[in-house]
Amino acid sequence: MVNRGSSFPVMLLLVALLALLISCAKQPKEDEVLQEAIDAQKTDRFDDAIASFQSFIKSFPKSPKVPEALYALGIVYQEKKDFRNAVATFKRVVDDYPDHATASGAAYLRAMLLNEQLKDSSAARTAYEEFLKRYPNAAMAGSARIELANLLNPGKEKK
Repeated sequence: MVNRGSSFPVMLLLVALLALLISCAKQPKEDEVLQEAIDAQKTDRFDDAIASFQSFIKSFPKSPKVPEALYALGIVYQEKKDFRNAVATFKRVVDDYPDHATASGAAYLRAMLLNEQLKDSSAARTAYEEFLKRYPNAAMAGSARIELANLLNPGKEKK
């Protein structure tokens, strides 16, 4: 005679392990979500790229790749001509990750978009000043100085 009482806990454990494996298999991995976003960006599927970058940032907030994902999200918004969201996203990179390699580029792009696309010279002036204060030796610092001079002296074009 088979003792059914002793096999029930084993079956329950097997069902629980199977459920755990299935739930783990359904969770996309960090690199997969990021790659999906990058692939969508490369093929100009901006809405898909935005959704995937946002999903990555929300799903993996502690990932060291979040600053790059935010920067790339800002670029996608810029490519989509959604300049307000691009500016806000670049600001988030600078505010949340000021020492990250992407921060100086984000700060510069934010100032440039405020000036050239959103035509907000006051906000652009402030953004260029903040960029130069935080990142005086950045690759784009020379360009930022020229743009700032042009904003401060609108009648004189500096080259």
